[in-house]
Order: sequence, then structure tokens, then C-alpha cells
Amino acid sequence: MRPPLRLIGVVATLLLLLTAASPAGARTIEDYARVIRSRHAGATFSQVDGCRQTEVFVSAMDAVFGSRPGPVNKQGLVGVFYRELDVCAEPGPKGYPVVFQADAQSLDRLVSSSRFRTASIDLLLDGMDGDGDPIEIAIDLAWTASEPLHRSRVSGNGWFPVNEKFGARVHTFSHGLSAAAVAHGSITVDGTRVDLVPTSDATLEQIRYFCQVIQHPQGGFDVDC
Repeated sequence: MRPPLRLIGVVATLLLLLTAASPAGARTIEDYARVIRSRHAGATFSQVDGCRQTEVFVSAMDAVFGSRPGPVNKQGLVGVFYRELDVCAEPGPKGYPVVFQADAQSLDRLVSSSRFRTASIDLLLDGMDGDGDPIEIAIDLAWTASEPLHRSRVSGNGWFPVNEKFGARVHTFSHGLSAAAVAHGSITVDGTRVDLVPTSDATLEQIRYFCQVIQHPQGGFDVDC
């Protein structure tokens, strides 16, 4: 069973546009807009050397978001989980016994090409081992898409009434790109380097998301996307 990364829970961004389509004499509402672009690369490695099975789970993200008009913000998120199992021992209810494990996280950003066919990270992270002691993890990975990027588009409209006359209409739109990938590189845990066998258990994903709220000035409540 794949353990969850401590930091990952993918990343939610709220986007809001308020626009004033008001009747004569009604107060005008300011207009707001937010658009995001989020890129994510994930990979799972598993390899055996003698009695030792090494597993590495990596998730890296780079997001750009902001209001319009307004500043543009950038946010990264990287998580690494490392585990060693003794595959020569008798497996228990949860599988082979864990010999060692460690994880780390940071706000560093995924580096990717303009067309998102490749991505990489090369970082030194501060983390903790299974006993809660501090440890350093260096991770150097690269992703390459192994197929054309698949496109997806999703849109929706909803009406949120306050009463029979007033309410808010919400429009959403998302444009996604995704592709299977091959990831390769190395990980160094507490000074011990492990060269990772290239894995096809890897993905590249991108999403652009837009949300619009059209609310009557006398609606009496705010709706967030």
C-alpha cells in the first residue's frame, strides 16, 4: 500500500470573479478575477538489491495564481518519502518489515519546460526519519513525457439562490493536460546515495482553472468558487 506524503493533499486554490449586472439605482459591485496554472509531477520507484527493497515516492508542484487586476503569486510544493524493506524476512499483515524510512518536504518549485514535456527537481531537503530525528534528503530527478499530452476540458454553471429574486450564478472552466512519463535520477539519504532505476510509474499533469461569480448587488451573501 502506497503511504501518503505528509505534505500532499494536492493543492486547492480559490478563484473569484464578482461582476455588477445591477438594476438602475443599485450599488455596483467591483469586478474580481483569478486564474491559476498548476503543474505537477509524480513518480514511484521500487527496486531490490539483495534482501533490501528500496521504495521512493515523490510529488512536486509549481503553481501560478493571482487576481486580475492584482499581483501574480508563485508557489511550489515538494514531498519525498523514502522506505527500505527487508524482503528476506517473513512478511507480516502489512507486508515485509520496514528497516528504515524517512520523509521530507519543502516549498521549492518544480522546474518544467515551456511545453511541459520535461520537468525536474534538484534539491536538498530537511526531513525526519521514522524515529522523528532530523535527517537530510537530497533528491535529483527528471521527468520526460512518454506520450503526447492528453487534453481535457470541464465547464459548469450553477445557480445559488438567496430567495425567489436574488442569488448568484457561478461559472467554472478548467483546461487540463496530462501524460504518462518516465522518471530517473538519484536520492541521497543521510549521506548514502541510491541511483534509482528509471520508472514508468510517473506522470506529468497541468491544470488551468477559472471561476466567475455573477451576484446580484442585493443578494446579501458572498459565493466563493
